[in-house]
Amino acid sequence: MQRKMYLFLASLFAFFIVGIGTVNADNKEKINLVAVGDSLTEGVGDTTKQQGYTKRTAKKLNKKYDVDVNTSNYGKAGDRSDQILARIKANSQAKKNIKQADAIVLTVGGNDLQQTLFKAVFSKSQSAVTKHVEQAMPDYTEHLTELTDFLKKQNKDAPIYLFGNYNPLYVYLANREDLNEDVKIYNDINANLASVDDRIYYVSTFKTLTFGQYKTKASREKLRKSSQNANRGSLNNKVVTKTLTAEKNVELNRYITTQDHYHPNNVGYDKMSTLLVKKMSGNKQDWLKK
Repeated sequence: MQRKMYLFLASLFAFFIVGIGTVNADNKEKINLVAVGDSLTEGVGDTTKQQGYTKRTAKKLNKKYDVDVNTSNYGKAGDRSDQILARIKANSQAKKNIKQADAIVLTVGGNDLQQTLFKAVFSKSQSAVTKHVEQAMPDYTEHLTELTDFLKKQNKDAPIYLFGNYNPLYVYLANREDLNEDVKIYNDINANLASVDDRIYYVSTFKTLTFGQYKTKASREKLRKSSQNANRGSLNNKVVTKTLTAEKNVELNRYITTQDHYHPNNVGYDKMSTLLVKKMSGNKQDWLKK
């Protein structure tokens, strides 16, 4: 009886090991992850020198799928969509890495929107600000499409994970609902592009990074009333500039860095990488399978 039990357990163990081997045999042992974009790809605000979400994502993928991840980072702070494209086109190493990529990640649109908002901030009404944003949509749509088309031309197979943007001013200007809507206008362009292209996947960060620790409607309503009472809904450019450049060691959004009150901090980049890995897990056959 004991011998039969031993043989049964040994057979079961062998089946289990062979089964695992069969599953893992279909996976690549190493993948190339290429990150392209603006300051969010460069990792501004990250004090751990992990290039923001890039190396955090590599670590998470390694842990989740037991795959070695080689990363290449082509992020540069301040770049608009058209500037990102021009920079990548001029960089032979970047083009080589993109061609060899198993997955490409892109952050874009934040600087396009920011520059539009700063031009419109002296407008006499919130609707006038949004009108400026809407007028800039065709140019951004064209530039984003040119950028993604170039990436797809360089690499015929790798999926592209396109991040959305967030409103870093929300916690200070919570009663300026139009600013959230303006960010969503740009995010809709990113999301719509992904919806009609089976190689592009949209990764939303809006709720996570905009609201930070203010996760409930009640907490956000309290913040809105606080902002309104403090007259932080002003359209005056000086108010916005002061918010962004204030020298203080406290940031109301726990996911945003105190360095500039604009970019993610270490926690924020952890959140970004978690969202990215979750999205990548949904179509791992496109980048993990041999």
